[in-house]
Amino acid sequence: MENKQTLLKYLFVLAFGVILFIPFIGEVDLFDWDEINFAEAAREMLTTGDYLTVRIDYEPFHEKPPLFIWLQVISMKVFGVNEFAARLPNALIGALSLLFLFYIGIKLIDEKFGLLLVLTYSGSILPHFYFKTGLIDPAFNLLMFGSIYFLFRSFNEKIPNRLNDVNNNIKDKAKTKINYLLLAGILDGLAILTKGPVGYLLVIITAFIFWLLNRKEIKLPWLEFVFFTFMAFVPIILWYIALGAQYGFKLIPEFINYQIRLFSTQDAGHGGPIYFHLIILLFGVFPSSVFAFRGFRKQIQDVDNIKQFSLWMMILLLVVLIIFSIVKTKIIHYSSLAYYPIAFFAAKGIYGILYNSTGWKKSTNWLLAIIGFPIAIAALLLPIVMMNIDLILPRIKDMFTFKILSGNYYWAGNEWFAGAILFLGLLLTFVFIAKRKYLLSITSTYASTLIFVVLLLPLFVPRIEQYTQLTPINFIKKLQGSNCYVITYGYKSFAQYFYLQQKFDQSAISKNMSSTEFENWLLTGNIDKPAFFIAKYQNKDKLLNNPNLTELYEKNGWVFFYRSQ
Repeated sequence: MENKQTLLKYLFVLAFGVILFIPFIGEVDLFDWDEINFAEAAREMLTTGDYLTVRIDYEPFHEKPPLFIWLQVISMKVFGVNEFAARLPNALIGALSLLFLFYIGIKLIDEKFGLLLVLTYSGSILPHFYFKTGLIDPAFNLLMFGSIYFLFRSFNEKIPNRLNDVNNNIKDKAKTKINYLLLAGILDGLAILTKGPVGYLLVIITAFIFWLLNRKEIKLPWLEFVFFTFMAFVPIILWYIALGAQYGFKLIPEFINYQIRLFSTQDAGHGGPIYFHLIILLFGVFPSSVFAFRGFRKQIQDVDNIKQFSLWMMILLLVVLIIFSIVKTKIIHYSSLAYYPIAFFAAKGIYGILYNSTGWKKSTNWLLAIIGFPIAIAALLLPIVMMNIDLILPRIKDMFTFKILSGNYYWAGNEWFAGAILFLGLLLTFVFIAKRKYLLSITSTYASTLIFVVLLLPLFVPRIEQYTQLTPINFIKKLQGSNCYVITYGYKSFAQYFYLQQKFDQSAISKNMSSTEFENWLLTGNIDKPAFFIAKYQNKDKLLNNPNLTELYEKNGWVFFYRSQ
């Protein structure tokens, strides 16, 4: 009976995740670069029938391994080549992530703690929102986090050496330890096959630091590290052996050089200050980023396994924060693995408040207000500002920005509702705090944030897309299936490949040209089919000076040109 009830709770958590993450995921176009990049790789796998090779513009693209793209391929086989299929794997991964967190919570403390873990992860802004995207990171993070959890379990399975221990007990513990280590290695191997060796780096650094801090109690488990490393690299080595047999082994140095370049150079203008990820985590993982401060401290429920797992999570949080603060490329989702330790510490802090009478701190009030209200007010006011943008336009000096903002865009007038929900929820939170009804205050905070994030995709994101990419994507969609060339001029994009549903004979590689040579050929060469060019307003004059091109029209800061055959 008890097992049946536990199973029903697991099914409830799984259903909760599915209901949260699947609705509306197909309502918005994929965003450049990453979402379209991965979806296009999956589309080209389907087009070529070669499921071993990752391609972009039909040219082998080995900067990213294929595991997540394979998941998108499966989804596209079932649901077609579209946004829903590209994002569905992450929605399902989101449901599995909540299920795994619930399992961990039960193993560490009890079902209440498991439910709190589900709440603190799904009820925070970016952790929730990323499960509705087509990005690689949610799958990558779950696999790394799973690997770290089973490494923790492996370290905890100490083989007893007392004289009265039964030999069978010793053997059982050794077998259990190896099983956990095997699971950790397999999961990390899948993480590496998802995004590359950084999946090993983050996990092994976390494990090594944990051992370093406990080296007096734990002898260096070098055999375990060797076994773990072997298991972790088997999948990607097998993939590269297969690729090497097909293309030659020169691809391996290219892959390694990309990883070095990722850490040492700023990519595509994605720079930022060293504190970039700290700010992102504080505001992006609200409200769990606030309650996590309560979980950093020792709690009454901190038995040995909680102490040790807390140490693992603190190390992981610092490793992610430090490494990606050092990396020159600053992209929001680079630090997304930190969402798991933040959710853990938030659940731990809340558990202490609700069930162990650790008390409420005024600092929690201040942080809820300082971080929460600006987010709510920004979401509340931005739609109002954008609907009255004419009042601001005269002050904008940059012509491209002026052209974008002065376009004709649709606002329904109800977009402010998402911000209003969060604002009112926070106000209600403080009412409950004043009455010392802490369960209701926490419920109000997370419920309002959850509703806020759920409403962002249908209400807010389509309006923001109007200002970023909708104009060129709509242009490309009209040409879908046409026998023509479409390229972007002066900026990089993957939209023309995916939304044109480009065929091999429309690619640069089909002409044995580099992308630069292909662009020059389309501009001045003897082309064999019509060509269309998409440019930002600031590059308009460069294309106007080309006598081969005809300007079609200008809209919302974008300019479109045509060249006949």
